[in-house]
Amino acid sequence: MKNRILHLSVPVFLLFLTLSCSNDDSKEPAGIETRVFGRVYDNWNDLPVANQKLKISEWNSVPQWSPGPNDDFIQYLDSTYTDANGYYDMTFRTTGRGDLYFIEYEFSDSIMNYNQDYVEIENLGTDTEVDYNFLHLYPVTLKITLDAAVDYLSIRIAPEFTFFSTPDWLTETNVEYRKTIFTNKNTDQDIKFFRTKPDGSYQSATFILPATNTTLLTEFEVYITNDDFTDL
Repeated sequence: MKNRILHLSVPVFLLFLTLSCSNDDSKEPAGIETRVFGRVYDNWNDLPVANQKLKISEWNSVPQWSPGPNDDFIQYLDSTYTDANGYYDMTFRTTGRGDLYFIEYEFSDSIMNYNQDYVEIENLGTDTEVDYNFLHLYPVTLKITLDAAVDYLSIRIAPEFTFFSTPDWLTETNVEYRKTIFTNKNTDQDIKFFRTKPDGSYQSATFILPATNTTLLTEFEVYITNDDFTDL
């Protein structure tokens, strides 16, 4: 069997070499000090987001030869928590290992973020303000029962703000499932259920959870029959 050798044309090789060298040269010098500050606030409910963790991450940009992520994570450099009024303030220093720096937040089931997850710190060495607009979410216990005649199990539940993994799908009839979800207390929320028919096509059923208008735990009953499903 003959060995296969990949031959790169000179222009392609030079391009690859240029990108590789450029990537090495682009690393930021060590010791650049940058202050990042701002506020995490819920404008809808007029509430600060207290005790929210924020952290600074360091990355290397990588030449992108194909679709997909083109940055390599190195490490977290610093982190802090918002105070009782939602304010935060921290200072980080570059290490000489990376060329991209982001501020990001720690995920929580009880809030939703309207900003992007990662915000790039573009002007190293200068004070940078990054404000987040979050939405407080509040718990609702769904009491779900499948009618005895419901077909095509299992059924996937898909609320707007809460994700359930495969083991949490509904697999039995005449059993009350209790699922805790989180919702915007100020508006109605669609709760969707999906199932797959034997021919591979999909159906969905939608129930509207009314605005709860409370921060307290509430309950909402859902009784599902075959007639609730429509073809997608």
